[in-house]
Amino acid sequence: MTRLRVRFAETDQMGVAHHGAYAAWLEVARVEWLRERGHAYTELEASGVSLAVAELRVAYRAAARFDDLLQIATTLTYAGSRGCGFAYRVERAADGILVANAETRHVATGRSGRAVRLPPDWSVFLRSCVDAEAG
Repeated sequence: MTRLRVRFAETDQMGVAHHGAYAAWLEVARVEWLRERGHAYTELEASGVSLAVAELRVAYRAAARFDDLLQIATTLTYAGSRGCGFAYRVERAADGILVANAETRHVATGRSGRAVRLPPDWSVFLRSCVDAEAG
């Protein structure tokens, strides 16, 4: 579970979080999810592979406002040889209200920007996480 606070710069004139802020929040949650499982995203990038966002879906359910503390539950939904997907549940920490549900799909890319296979150790790691979260 990742916790973060809505910053003033992420809001509009009414103090409501801008929809564009959600993509960055999901990135924070995804990187922390990996770190909590002993794999830093920087290690993947050091191997010459990145996880490019190929698809982002967000269903907004309630407003997040300036200074709200949010908690983001992240789940790995699938892992393949060339990518993976995550699901997210964004809640307001104070009252547990669902703020948004989201999904991202990622494609492994090399330094040239072309799709590549995930390094074998990352592929095994991600597949084991899918199995663990499904079980």
